[in-house]
Amino acid sequence: MTIRNFSQRFAIDPANMASMTSLFVALVLSAGCIARTSAADPPAGITHCKTGAADILGTRKAFAVQVCNLFGETCYLNHPIVAAANCGTEALAIPAGKCQLYPIFEYKDNKVRSGDTAVEHMSTVSDLGCSVSAASSNGAMTFTYSGACVSVQCGTDGGVFRGPGMTKTGTSSNRAKAVKDTTVAANWKANTLASLPSGAKQLKNVFLYRTGDYVATTYSTSKSGTGYEYSVGSLPTSNGNNYGPVACPSTNNLMTSSKATGITAENLRMCGSTGKWVYYNAVNLLVDATHYAKYSGNTGSSTPINIAGAAFLTGVSAYRSSTAMDDPRAVMLLSGSSSSSAVLHTSQTITPDKTGASAGETAGCWRNYGVVFYCDDYARTDLTACKAANQKMFYVADPNPNAVFGASAANIGGGSTGGAATGTTASAATGSTSTGGATVLGGTTSGTIATTGATTTSSAMHASGASIIFIGLLMALRLQ
Repeated sequence: MTIRNFSQRFAIDPANMASMTSLFVALVLSAGCIARTSAADPPAGITHCKTGAADILGTRKAFAVQVCNLFGETCYLNHPIVAAANCGTEALAIPAGKCQLYPIFEYKDNKVRSGDTAVEHMSTVSDLGCSVSAASSNGAMTFTYSGACVSVQCGTDGGVFRGPGMTKTGTSSNRAKAVKDTTVAANWKANTLASLPSGAKQLKNVFLYRTGDYVATTYSTSKSGTGYEYSVGSLPTSNGNNYGPVACPSTNNLMTSSKATGITAENLRMCGSTGKWVYYNAVNLLVDATHYAKYSGNTGSSTPINIAGAAFLTGVSAYRSSTAMDDPRAVMLLSGSSSSSAVLHTSQTITPDKTGASAGETAGCWRNYGVVFYCDDYARTDLTACKAANQKMFYVADPNPNAVFGASAANIGGGSTGGAATGTTASAATGSTSTGGATVLGGTTSGTIATTGATTTSSAMHASGASIIFIGLLMALRLQ
């Protein structure tokens, strides 16, 4: 090609200048949009484990939260920077219908978490709540995560895995309510990570539950900067204050400190303020509406005691003290948001005992019991509705000091380490105790989500806006 032919080929006809300029501007704007879109990439290096172990606490000393899987498929939890090669031993695998203890492991400055240079701190109740920090050095971003930050994946091996997300209202941090169609993408905000929230301090339980194609979260915090954006969603739990047989230690104590050596691993999992109370909880994973909750009155009384209205994906609690702590009680979920609503479901009777935290005390002292009312139609698209046959109950209590859960009240009143992976059909009888039928928690039906296949580690990969502009300009010149 001669220089003359080259110049003629790329000569710009003045008559086409306006259209070419418009095209060039459009290309620049498009490149800018792409560059801005790339800023939505999550922090690099987050591991999403899809394999794990049944126990990652072992004999180590750490504050722990009981994580209960009412999602319908196996779920995996891991700290965000667990090495992918270590998922099999450092991620927690929880089968459907089971609860496992997830230990919060804390390290100095949330930085080095393994190897000879790692400096471990003893975790405590104040370490609940995910904290993420970002730092830039020579143009490279580094992220650190506290021990209560978790990567969550629920699904079937070799199939579709679902991560955390919540129904949204614009840019609000709070979830949208009364969602009737989970298939509308605009109804959802996907979360990068999940948090074991500070609200879990009383019941010391969080719940993995499916809403649409996500592991349900109830509140989301977000942050963005040059080249990154992330959000952290809070896993459902109940409310109330933390009590236990020994006071919880302060934060940032080395494992070799007197604070750490002065408390047993078991007492650390049961610690709290030492005022003597028993708590009862009602958790609403049933329908996307507020349902009022009550529990039985003191022995000899036929009048239930008010708890509060339980919004979807939240729990409410009430407490008793002194000799009333050992009274057997049932928990009731009403048909509406008012305390005058009719009783919809009544749990089996929970009888406190003197095991674990209550040893040597009035039965029920320093214990926290909960009834989870949930829908096992996991693939439903209308969160405001659940067929009667799919309405179930699940029983949990705070670690005592091991996991305490099951399909019946006997699994928690006796301080057991857990029952079968079954749910109890909810009772519709008013004021009576339901024995219910044991119904195996079913698997999910079809659905879609972003992650499939083997364990992955996120990385930030985006095209260069300048390259796009250059290529686009050449294309524009070629077309003239």
